[in-house]
Parts: sequence; C-alpha cells; structure tokens
Amino acid sequence: MSSTDIEPGTTAGNPLGAAEELLGLVFSNPKDLRHSAEQVLDQEFVPTELVSEDEHSADLRLRPAGMGEIIVHAERERHWYPYQITRVDGVER
Repeated sequence: MSSTDIEPGTTAGNPLGAAEELLGLVFSNPKDLRHSAEQVLDQEFVPTELVSEDEHSADLRLRPAGMGEIIVHAERERHWYPYQITRVDGVER
C-alpha cells in the first residue's frame, strides 16, 4: 500500500469524516438528532435546522464547529415511525 492509499474503514481524505457515522442513526425529532450528532461528532453543541419535512422524509442541516455544514436526509416508513438517516452530504462554502 502506498502512502497515498487510504486504508479501508478510515476517514482520511474523506471531507465528511466522522459525519458518515451518522448513517443509519434513528431519531424522532431535530432535538433528538442534535443530541446524537453531538455524541458522534464529539461536539458540545451542534446547531440543527430542519430544512424540509413531509410524512416520510426529512432533510436537516447540521453546523458543527470546525467542520463544514452537513445535510442529513432521513426517511421513515410510516408517519408515526422514527426517522432513519439514509444519506449524509457535505456542503462546501
């Protein structure tokens, strides 16, 4: 393996880094997601904004300190089920 190769399972060279650990996370509301994101991203506070929501999906924006914005897309089967994160995208500014 050369020095430019990235070992599988690491986040080196990945702009989302630890944010990808949010994939599969289950939450009920934005505050619940914020608390989970604070633990996963090892942050004291992660501002969380609901961008859009309907019965079966939601898009939320996370703004962790020292990282770029993170857009989280979550889905649920029924409107009373909790959301599960299915995609995490970084936003470059």
